[in-house]
Amino acid sequence: MKISQLLTSRGLAVALLLAIAAFQSGCVNVVDSTTPNAVLYVRGELQANFDRRFEVVERAASKALTELQFSKIEEKKDALVGILDARTAEDIRIHIKVEKTSDAITTVRIRAGTIGNEKLSYAIYNKIKEGL
Repeated sequence: MKISQLLTSRGLAVALLLAIAAFQSGCVNVVDSTTPNAVLYVRGELQANFDRRFEVVERAASKALTELQFSKIEEKKDALVGILDARTAEDIRIHIKVEKTSDAITTVRIRAGTIGNEKLSYAIYNKIKEGL
């Protein structure tokens, strides 16, 4: 195959489609679930690992929603997972999932809104961190 054939519009279109397919093949989790103090915002969700016990982080998350004056809709937990749902004054849904990763590490996932709101998610994260 000649180089001139590769540079045709058809060749470029095929190359572009292959490049797009390569990037759409999946999402690699850059942060290991056991990495303490790691924070990652991907696809509308903030994920953070805290090097604190589950009970302490769950209480801090609940307190953060109260201090931010969000209306709590639902709050449920067991020994491994805590789920907090709330709404802002602008009626943006807040969903927080607190998971026990190990005895010393707890993972928190925060989604603000349907497609995610990074600024609001980080505000909630900072308030949780402040309460620890």
